[in-house]
Amino acid sequence: MALAGCSGGGEQKPASHRTAAEKPKPYTGPMAKDAWSSLGGGHSRIEMKQVERRGDRSVLRFYLTNPGKEPEHYSFGTTIAGSAYGNLHFMLVDPVGHKAYTPLYDNNGTGKTVGSDLFIMSAFPGARYETILEFPPLPASLDRMTVVTPTTAGEFTGVPVVDGQGPVKPAAPVPDFFDKPKPGSQVAWPVRGLDAPAKGGAYELYGITEGEVKSTTSSAAEEKVGLRTDVLFAFDKATLSARAESILDEVAAETKAKADPSKPPILITGHTDGKGGHDYNMSLSQRRADAVLKELQARLGTAYQYKAEGKGETEPIAKEGGPDDAQARQKNRRVEISYQIRQRTAGTGSTTSGGQQADPGGDAGPPAPFRPDGPTVASRFASFGQGGDKRRIDVKPFYRDGAYLVAVFDIVNLGPDAGPNELEDYSTSGGGPFGDFSVSDPSTRIVYRGVRLGKDGGTYVDPGRASFRHDPGTDNRGFFYVPAPPPSVRTVTFNAGPFGQIPNVPVR
Repeated sequence: MALAGCSGGGEQKPASHRTAAEKPKPYTGPMAKDAWSSLGGGHSRIEMKQVERRGDRSVLRFYLTNPGKEPEHYSFGTTIAGSAYGNLHFMLVDPVGHKAYTPLYDNNGTGKTVGSDLFIMSAFPGARYETILEFPPLPASLDRMTVVTPTTAGEFTGVPVVDGQGPVKPAAPVPDFFDKPKPGSQVAWPVRGLDAPAKGGAYELYGITEGEVKSTTSSAAEEKVGLRTDVLFAFDKATLSARAESILDEVAAETKAKADPSKPPILITGHTDGKGGHDYNMSLSQRRADAVLKELQARLGTAYQYKAEGKGETEPIAKEGGPDDAQARQKNRRVEISYQIRQRTAGTGSTTSGGQQADPGGDAGPPAPFRPDGPTVASRFASFGQGGDKRRIDVKPFYRDGAYLVAVFDIVNLGPDAGPNELEDYSTSGGGPFGDFSVSDPSTRIVYRGVRLGKDGGTYVDPGRASFRHDPGTDNRGFFYVPAPPPSVRTVTFNAGPFGQIPNVPVR
């Protein structure tokens, strides 16, 4: 069924079904996936081994195998320059502690990734190439992590974290440049920068949830709750409505459970839309912030310190003046409540089944074990552009990884053309390659959006833009992380952008 423009529909009956109540059998095979990567990366098989603690740094150790018939040059950079350098732009994710780590780069962070140098030689078919990549140091409490690759293999969950033994170098021999390792042999790439000054990144992961009354942006360290002033106040007024009482009761209970009194203040910030004069907007936003402060203080008492600020129209979160002007203005009219989250100390918080310390907010499950994708549970078709290029999305069961939900799917290009860049069709609103995609809880209508690195990060926990093939007949595995809904939620709605809404996706 062809669709006009960028619309969703055309359901295909899945090949198999699994209800939300059914649990997949434990997986006992290797942590391995086939992968495609662009920018000359080619087809590979990636098998994870472990992450090692090495004092002031960490080492990811894995294997690459060429499943083809001819020698292959591999690169896992996310830019043309990174590809030329043979960079490995992998990422480590602590899904319980809400943290992400990017590789060490030599020359104090301005050079190349530290570890295996894939640029020097090609991989011969069937040989198993030991690969290492260095990262910043990790917390001692971690025993499992997720490794994110910029390929169609995507994420590898449940990778063990161990104390490293011996020198930081490959255990397998490095062949000479003109050697041709035989299929089944184990060799290693040459390495670079192991002892040079290097720098990597460690980031808080921020998740966004949006409801009809409030939105929440949270990490392990802080939380910001945005309340719609259209619900709290009458138009142009600073007197709280009757409905605001119950809303603030809920916010106060959540704040009391999470906010750290030793890290003041609880900050209440008022915002308006762009209509009206600046002085008037500043005054209105300040009065509204003061009104919310007074109500929170009445509920929370003097154990906390408070501060109210009015920002007027100066810090919009949505662009006004476009086709969605009314919706943008509604988003900009808000009162935000932000605070530092109370950190649990060792021995006082719950731990996961593997002994890993639970997250500070206490709402994360254990890290997910490694396992293959489940069966297709739903399919949709969509057509794009004037030529009617057709694609199909095959949705897999979603799953929980610590504090997050992982949305998994395949996108198949049915042709007739490749198009200039098919990813643009899924990210018109920004937010990674799948910015138009989200997940929602049908019972509460809360929407869960892509998890990003840092407060204002442009990097998301997804495959990035380096992994996708565009030729007709090719398929690509996609995924992205969103904040996990409550444990009681067993099915969700997948808001799949141009493919439409796909209900009843099981969560395993």
